[in-house]
Amino acid sequence: MSSTSTPVRLLAGLAFIAATFSFTALDVAATPQAAHAASSPDGKITRSEVLARAQNWVDRNVRYNLTRRPNTLVTDAEGDNKYGPDCSGLVSMAWHITANSGKGGNSTVDFAGYSGKITLGSLHDLKPGDAILRSGHMELFARWKNEQDHSQGAWTYSLNGGSDSDGDGWEDDWAKGPAVNSHGERGDESWASMQSYTPIRYKNIVDDHVPGHGADFNGDGIGDIFSAATGTLNVWNGRGSNNFAARQEIGGGWSAFSKPVAGDFNDDGVSDLAAIKGGSTLHIWNGEGGNRFGPAVEIGGGWAPFDGTLTSIGDVNRDGHDDIAAIKDGGTLHVWNGEGGNRFGPAVEIGGGWSAFSKPVGGDFNNDGIGDLAAIKGGSTLHIWNGEGGNRFGPAVEIGGGWARFDGTLTSIGDVNRDGHDDIAAMSDGTLHVWNGEGGNEFGPAIPIGPGWSLYF
Repeated sequence: MSSTSTPVRLLAGLAFIAATFSFTALDVAATPQAAHAASSPDGKITRSEVLARAQNWVDRNVRYNLTRRPNTLVTDAEGDNKYGPDCSGLVSMAWHITANSGKGGNSTVDFAGYSGKITLGSLHDLKPGDAILRSGHMELFARWKNEQDHSQGAWTYSLNGGSDSDGDGWEDDWAKGPAVNSHGERGDESWASMQSYTPIRYKNIVDDHVPGHGADFNGDGIGDIFSAATGTLNVWNGRGSNNFAARQEIGGGWSAFSKPVAGDFNDDGVSDLAAIKGGSTLHIWNGEGGNRFGPAVEIGGGWAPFDGTLTSIGDVNRDGHDDIAAIKDGGTLHVWNGEGGNRFGPAVEIGGGWSAFSKPVGGDFNNDGIGDLAAIKGGSTLHIWNGEGGNRFGPAVEIGGGWARFDGTLTSIGDVNRDGHDDIAAMSDGTLHVWNGEGGNEFGPAIPIGPGWSLYF
């Protein structure tokens, strides 16, 4: 069963659950939802989509019924498939699988022998969208309550069951998740309770590419490094495990622009570049894959005070579009919300107190799926502000010293060693260094990648 406590926010950020649902349990069983799923049944599915599908049942007020009678089955978000409104039906639906579709998806017994799952070695290996399974019950793992201390337990998506107060066959429990639902319920598993479960993973689940955290100009899924020297854009293609291909000149014509920043500003899945021309007007070059770029698109003026600190910070307000941040007047952080199609909302002041910090860089450094910001204070100590969604940030967390020589070139480069954690790169005396992200705002020691980078930022 779940407990009731202070709500936290989980914004799914996928278009197909954007509508607000207010059906009763009986309504949703019979009413298909006009929507579009990013995944195909039994195909590859991202972790964010799995969570969004589960949240859809929470939003639609799905009530528990264990019978699996045809008239009790509930549609998924797009209305193409029906699932039993119980714990294993919820996981079947969230994973978008059609196994045992004739009876509303897998049961817990079916999941125990399901060939489409992987059994994880430890509960500590759970990622958002995985599941925990025991005899007679299972839940969808949403996230740890504290990434640094798993003993505090986890937030989950679940349907647990309860009494049937009105005798209509529908039990008094509703789909619940990390935030309290309309019935005051919340998916809450203690660490002690989790010891009775086996952690499992859907074979077709894939990690999300977090937009804006590093650049992937050639579309191979590996973070690349780029720079502009004397007007020519250069790209080093990442190969994984901190390996990079030789420098590739992409073309000239960048000399009149400030340092470019990467992000997927037109939402086509390919990294783009943004830079400021004439000290005021933002331009975007749309990435076309394979290190190719379209012509510059003028976005608009009024960016003059922000030139030196412009940075792409990913999707910090969880609406599915990359955002841009910059510091104005040496102290106040501003965020422009990306609206897709290279459009941005007006500058939003996030707060002051950044005056002693270098240019912020974006990355998901604590692995919660929300864009964070990193910057150096006092010329040496790295700080990270954890994004909380909706352009909110937690207090600065001191990561450690020894970053003094790298201040001006600090950048987030995505997951270049393919271990699931965002990394940071910077230069010292012409030598590129990479700090491997280890999750939970932890980084390994600096690794020298090679010399000869003195002309590049």
